[in-house]
Amino acid sequence: MPFTPDATHPIAFFCAEFGVDSALPIYAGGLGVLAGDILKEAADQNLPYVGVGLLYRGEGAVQEISSEGEQIEKNYSFDPLSLGLEHVYLDEMPLFIKVHLTQLDIWVRCWKKKIGETVTLYLLDTDTEQNHASDRRIAHALYAGSEEEVIKQQLILGIGGVKLLHALGIHPSLYHVNEGRPAFLHWQLIRSHMDENGMSFKDANELARQKTVYTNHTLVEAGNQQFTAHFLRAYGTYYAKRMGVEIDDLLKPGLDQSGEHFSITEYALNTSRKASAVSQLHYQFCQQQWPTAHWVGITNGIHLPTWQNSEVATHLHDPNQLWFAHLGLKRRTMEYIQKRTGFGYDPNRLVLTWSRRIAGYKQIDGLFADLQRLKSILSVSNKPVQLLIAGKAHIYDTAAKKTLQKIIHYLQTDLSGYALFIPNLDIELDQMLVSGSDVWLNTPEYGKEASGTSGMKALSNGVLQCTVADGWANEVEWNGIGWKLDPHHLSESFYHFMERDIQPLFYARSSERVPLEWVRRMQESIQLSSKFSATRMIKQYCDELYS
Repeated sequence: MPFTPDATHPIAFFCAEFGVDSALPIYAGGLGVLAGDILKEAADQNLPYVGVGLLYRGEGAVQEISSEGEQIEKNYSFDPLSLGLEHVYLDEMPLFIKVHLTQLDIWVRCWKKKIGETVTLYLLDTDTEQNHASDRRIAHALYAGSEEEVIKQQLILGIGGVKLLHALGIHPSLYHVNEGRPAFLHWQLIRSHMDENGMSFKDANELARQKTVYTNHTLVEAGNQQFTAHFLRAYGTYYAKRMGVEIDDLLKPGLDQSGEHFSITEYALNTSRKASAVSQLHYQFCQQQWPTAHWVGITNGIHLPTWQNSEVATHLHDPNQLWFAHLGLKRRTMEYIQKRTGFGYDPNRLVLTWSRRIAGYKQIDGLFADLQRLKSILSVSNKPVQLLIAGKAHIYDTAAKKTLQKIIHYLQTDLSGYALFIPNLDIELDQMLVSGSDVWLNTPEYGKEASGTSGMKALSNGVLQCTVADGWANEVEWNGIGWKLDPHHLSESFYHFMERDIQPLFYARSSERVPLEWVRRMQESIQLSSKFSATRMIKQYCDELYS
């Protein structure tokens, strides 16, 4: 049966990041933007949802590029109130939640942001004067810090999040653990069932599992965290004693056979009654990797009102008007980038964009394998190309930072005048790029891009795809719509398509200067994008994951 939550028992959607506003630095990339889209879509459908996350304080959130092309992380100071957040009150007093970590009680200040009539996002903030100076910094930085600091963040998110909801009288019908980091909410659910209902540990554990579902977002090792078990024994002993069990009974769902390592993904899978993958290909891989879990495959989707430009949708069926609307969006994007970087370009050129997190498996360096050939492609006098690059490397990913530095050097030297890097990728820049480009590039190592959503956003605006058929892109027959890159010969495949197909097609114009075949592909892309909407995704959540 379809799952139908109600206002008194909403869906609690826990995630380590939420992308709901460019100015609010509580997201790092696609996972957070997707989480924001889910809350927006739930609000559009009047579904009762509560989002639960952390209020990071902007430490290392801003990407700057030095004169040598090095990525530098700068802090971003902001006032939560000025960005639309409100204090959470209970009985006319600001609400603070206490989370016990080893010998210390950490106090958490609570904030909220209304997403719609039926949807509220709650954020937990450790930067409050009740805490020691070092503890106030626990949630300052997103996805940064030592192993122990990361564990502290995740305990506060999971345990503190459940305590926050219960303090407000919110008792969700279901807990959706979006990626593994919030999975310690299971501890607090067990305690609540034992304390409030007098259950045994075994029964409380099973009830908590029945009320929890989990979504895996990647097969990449960095996204499936492994912790040293002794840290979790130190932090979990207090909770195990409160439940009357040994600490390893509490940790067992995530411990390996040696008992020395703890997998947050294994823990999330073993403490949830269902798990979802984020594309059909990812679903197949997840079944192979974790065959004992109850998997469903629900391909990600995007919140179309956020990402699809209204002019594109309006002129979908008129090729000439669609093309001229697209040219207007290209000019707007160029002007925005010029204000942001000080550098402009000719928007009448064929504009290629590669925009996403800089990481080894995303293979941005594949575009630059033959630098002279790339330069000759970009600088054809009667078919010029503008290449746009945006993305940030993780603060500790030294290899990705070196790759980025090397590429920026290419852009500043050999490819100067035809390629540009735009620093500090955020929602606002992303909205510009997905509507103001001609071709969207996606170059992952096959099997590593679980879904990807940036290409869906570009697709919805008629931006043609040149992509490895990984993640969501594996679900489309690209012949006659876009171009499917050969993952085993990535660079040669890209160069071949540019020289033989993409450039000639873009510059083949009618008497009215409209590339009619190109525009036909744009129309097909826009029509296809409804298949990858958050409207469809949320319906599948209710029918297949939550039911």
